Amino acid sequence: MSKSNILIDVATAGASGDMFLSALIDLIGEEDALTPIAASLLIYDPTLRVRIQSKTHGSHVGKHLEVTLDRGIRLSPNSLREVLNAIAEECELSKLARDFCDKVLNELFQAESRAHNQPLKDLHLHELGSVDTILDIAGTAYLLEKAGLLGTTKFFSTDVAVGTGTIQTEHGKLEVPVPAVAEILVANDIPYVNGPANTEVLTPTGAAILATLIDKFGEPPGEFVAMRQGVGFGTRDLGDIPNMMRIMIGDISSTMKKPPKPAKETPKKGTPAKQERVEMFDGWSSDEVVVVETTVDDVDGETMGSLFDILLSEGLAYDVVMIPAFGKKNRPCFIVKVIAAKAGLKGIAEVMMKHLGTLGIRYTIWERLKASRETILCKMNIDGREFMVRVKVSRAADGSIITIKPEADDVLTVSKATGISVRELKPRIAMQAQAVTE
Repeated sequence: MSKSNILIDVATAGASGDMFLSALIDLIGEEDALTPIAASLLIYDPTLRVRIQSKTHGSHVGKHLEVTLDRGIRLSPNSLREVLNAIAEECELSKLARDFCDKVLNELFQAESRAHNQPLKDLHLHELGSVDTILDIAGTAYLLEKAGLLGTTKFFSTDVAVGTGTIQTEHGKLEVPVPAVAEILVANDIPYVNGPANTEVLTPTGAAILATLIDKFGEPPGEFVAMRQGVGFGTRDLGDIPNMMRIMIGDISSTMKKPPKPAKETPKKGTPAKQERVEMFDGWSSDEVVVVETTVDDVDGETMGSLFDILLSEGLAYDVVMIPAFGKKNRPCFIVKVIAAKAGLKGIAEVMMKHLGTLGIRYTIWERLKASRETILCKMNIDGREFMVRVKVSRAADGSIITIKPEADDVLTVSKATGISVRELKPRIAMQAQAVTE
């Protein structure tokens, strides 16, 4: 797979873990892309809720991540590593993604250890010990992999804005950049600027992700021509300053071709803008997916079956369908149709051509309307025994429940422990979950 070029713009409002997540979700174009990671963390904090919202600031349009959790839950360095490894295992992160997580976490630990002049075993992480640190690190790795960018991309970054002034922390009032951020900047020779914001805009997690991810800081060699971008907004209100970072996919050209403006494409005359169409379905969420298909008439069943495993188990596709048909010369054939995030088009095309031997693929961009979805953790009483079960809840535009579906793996765990069949357990768990959600 050929290398892509990514430019991360952090020159105005720095970076944080949630800004990375928001920008990657915007780039992928799938609002619930982070759900597997968030759902896996529910066992460690049942109050965790992650909600992605669209946000604008002037001409900039992107995503903002709202995270609610129990701030009283604090993990030691060892516990933080153990939970991160468990999440990586459950979400089947690749070795490349796991190595990324380890490097980011080590960067944070080493910076905190140097900043406080304490060995790792004696560190009290304060804010960094909360569950959202794991969400930021594992989520970033998961989304980079989902977008097909991990290991196939050259990452560039602008000089990093750090902010100015002081902020109030659990360590007390600290100068910006805070000691842990300063340690990361110095240890990795990261060029930085204060920027216009009179507060902290570069967090320790954001700095550690940049230090791990970026191949080169400063201007790319040649002119960077942006083709697609994801915009992630931070939590703080910086007034007239847009609190956002941009992740841009593009080409590096030796010519002085001017990059396109980041504003959204102007719709053709007579065609309502996407936002206007979405407003007609107020209360529903909307996104875009790519639908890829090809027709094959000379592939055996084992090869066709392996394609399912590759596309679904590696997280490349949302769904894969094979439709039997008759093709040219009245030959039996299959139409292979794949639904995926737009960012995964190139990777899916390469997999289909490699494994099916097809000479080409067809693709279209489809818009979707989706019911609101969330995963909650419910304490279930099954024949006098308590079990923690993840339950997927979908809601209509008016907030009413459409479906309640227990997580299949959790139902199987309860079935093995109790001897009750999955068929019998599913409605019992759904009824108990409905009583909790309403």
